[in-house]
Amino acid sequence: MAIGLRRFVLGAVPAAVLAMAGVNIIWGMAFPITKPALNDIPPFSFAFLRFSLVLVVLLPLAGRSWVDLLRGPERWRMLILGICGFGCVQLTQVLALQLSPASDIALIATTTPLWITVLAWPMLGERPDLRAWLGFGLAIIGLGLIVWPQGGNSTAVAGQDRLLGAALYLVGSLLWALYNVVGKDVMARHNPLAPTAAACLIGTITLLPFAGWEAASGQQIQITIAGGLALLYTALLVTVVGYLVLFWAYRRASAAQVAVTMYLQPLAGVVLAWLWLGEPLGAWFLIGAAFVLVGVGLVTLRNP
Repeated sequence: MAIGLRRFVLGAVPAAVLAMAGVNIIWGMAFPITKPALNDIPPFSFAFLRFSLVLVVLLPLAGRSWVDLLRGPERWRMLILGICGFGCVQLTQVLALQLSPASDIALIATTTPLWITVLAWPMLGERPDLRAWLGFGLAIIGLGLIVWPQGGNSTAVAGQDRLLGAALYLVGSLLWALYNVVGKDVMARHNPLAPTAAACLIGTITLLPFAGWEAASGQQIQITIAGGLALLYTALLVTVVGYLVLFWAYRRASAAQVAVTMYLQPLAGVVLAWLWLGEPLGAWFLIGAAFVLVGVGLVTLRNP
């Protein structure tokens, strides 16, 4: 019976969709796993060390193809992909995690399709329809319900930090969307491994001055078990495995099928933040989360 059930599931659901479901769970869990590590490793240094580990794996796998990209006519696109998609996105993420609960960041990460829709209008000529704008409105209302400061004095101050962290990661989500839109053409014309390695190298170089500033200001790196595991998790599972599976999945399943799996990302992140970090999930958070997910769903699932 177990074998028959397995065949039924694999037959009804493409393997690429199942693989992306696993990747989105890995991505969602990264936020609560990373947040405690930032107590031991300064945020910019964490991002720099993470991508340095990624380069150790990606550059040998890509061979010399990444060098050709950086020397050829694609080098300007590589600069945009590296600075925006790797450097700036990571800067906003680690700062946001210091200010906001990990559950907030896991949920805000799902807004990327909203920004892709906005950018696709001027850059690709894909104008949003009424359903997409409705989705935008619901998602914005949901985010407001989640992060708007409530209460007085110390509670309000904490709420303002939370709001700032959310705003920072919304910027990061927008930059990640830009990475996707600009990279769409590049990934279609090249083996995705080479552009990813080249962009990661540029992003790591972008992070170097920030990590150097932390070192010069006396902020020390303490590699604890939690910090080391977080570095390995985000470098190897989130970035290397996650990106390779993502590119593999896009060649074997529709964009809509892959997009549906992203709903597992906030679920995994919020549940782990609640269980492991003890982050409270109040009524306003749950109501706001429902608005965000419905809004993102209206935008993401409007096209086959």
